[in-house]
Amino acid sequence: MPAMQPDHEKEGFSRIPDVKWEDVGGVATLRREFDRYIFRRIKYQDEYEKYGVDLETGFLLYGPPGCGKTLIAKAVANEAGANFIHIKGPEILNKYYGETESAIRKIFKRARECSPCILFFDEIDALTIKRGIVGGSQHLERVLTQLLVELDGAEKRKGVYVIGATNRPEMMD
Repeated sequence: MPAMQPDHEKEGFSRIPDVKWEDVGGVATLRREFDRYIFRRIKYQDEYEKYGVDLETGFLLYGPPGCGKTLIAKAVANEAGANFIHIKGPEILNKYYGETESAIRKIFKRARECSPCILFFDEIDALTIKRGIVGGSQHLERVLTQLLVELDGAEKRKGVYVIGATNRPEMMD
């Protein structure tokens, strides 16, 4: 009989990933950006708050499938000593009215509860269609609006850092 996975692993939540920067090659410039905007903010949180420094807390990684976007996000969480929640964009879409928006609220709530936390939205383009397109989906526009509400809630997002990944940045709003 196979061993049971803890509930948090079934839901896409894991503690600090075991991927290290040594496992990722050729991203020195990117690592410096993450150091500036995430690692130091977590390690020296008191100093950032003391001086009122407010830096961006989100990144969009884009590139072809298989280029290491997920690996980079896991290495960021490991280096920062942060919890990691991996969300596969298409998998949270639900056909029932309001369920996807509710899932987004729950994801951000869980991230705030276990901060510092890296929220990694894989294939985020599935959730962030361009608004106002003729024949576009009102459902997906509501999903995008809910995601933007959570992202803009800077005070509520304290300790929650968002990394999105896509191979189609031109499809996003």
